[in-house]
Amino acid sequence: MPSISCRDQTLNSFVADCALFDVDGVLVDTRKSYNTAISKTVDFVIQHITGRSNLNGLVNQEIILKFRHTGGFNNDADTSYAICLAALSNPCEKNNDISQMRKFISYVANNANEDGIISVERFLSSSSPSVFNSDIQKLKELLAYPGPVGKSFMATVFDEIFYGPELFKKRYRFEPKYYFGKPLIEKDKLVVTRSTINTISDIFDGHIAIVSGRSKLATEYSLGSIFNIFNQHASVFLEDEDRKYSKPNPYAIKKAMDMMGAKTAIYVGDSTEDFLMSQKVKNNTGSSKIITFFGIYGCSVRPADTFRQFKQSKVDAIIENVNQLPNILNKALIKL
Repeated sequence: MPSISCRDQTLNSFVADCALFDVDGVLVDTRKSYNTAISKTVDFVIQHITGRSNLNGLVNQEIILKFRHTGGFNNDADTSYAICLAALSNPCEKNNDISQMRKFISYVANNANEDGIISVERFLSSSSPSVFNSDIQKLKELLAYPGPVGKSFMATVFDEIFYGPELFKKRYRFEPKYYFGKPLIEKDKLVVTRSTINTISDIFDGHIAIVSGRSKLATEYSLGSIFNIFNQHASVFLEDEDRKYSKPNPYAIKKAMDMMGAKTAIYVGDSTEDFLMSQKVKNNTGSSKIITFFGIYGCSVRPADTFRQFKQSKVDAIIENVNQLPNILNKALIKL
């Protein structure tokens, strides 16, 4: 395998046997697909449970970003659940006012962490014990989340909206129940070019793989023929894996590297979860694996905010667009 050396004030040096890529926000712009799926899911669930539509349009981009910055919400169904749970259990008197509701949900997001939905449930429990013991428990039973699609109302609605009827049936082998409109996955926008992936594949002698929170079906659908350039055997699609392996668990990176016999890698991601995952691989006791993290900010709902957060987290490298990567790797020089 080739080695790539890089030196400047930010990266003293690094070598890489392989390149690993997240999909959402890196290879694909999901701002009009997954983000819209969160909003539509929350609208549907709240109206279905309460019978009211006055909170339609509740979710905005700032709320989504707040949850993603916690490091525990790489899964957008998790984000939908956290928002629904917060909104439906809101103890505020003005819970019919969207602006007040958004403030409360942002408050909940500010108190969440990399434990994800568990941290939200814990916070709601500690801030309003009496409410949690009654109303929230009932809500959890109604939403049945996290639970498998087909049994969990929350998970089923989200995937029906994202995949649409045809892909949903292909993935789960049963008919959708709640949503029969256009699939939001069609709003995915392919960012990476074939030239970029071919060049990076050449640099690493074909040792490139996907490490993503989405399913293999959704990844192949959105990447098209580019999907075939990646090492399928080494790629990990966490939606198809046990939930306990979700980001920021280091399982996916370690598995991909082990499948390619790699001890060093670059991982290209767009979120706090991605960075935490790479850090956990490096910090794992007894691990000899070395990861260099490249943070992508151009597909964020607030690029400047994501850039600042990457800077504050002191990630190894920050780039706007994945298509800049071949030039950076070829020059073996990264400048922030």
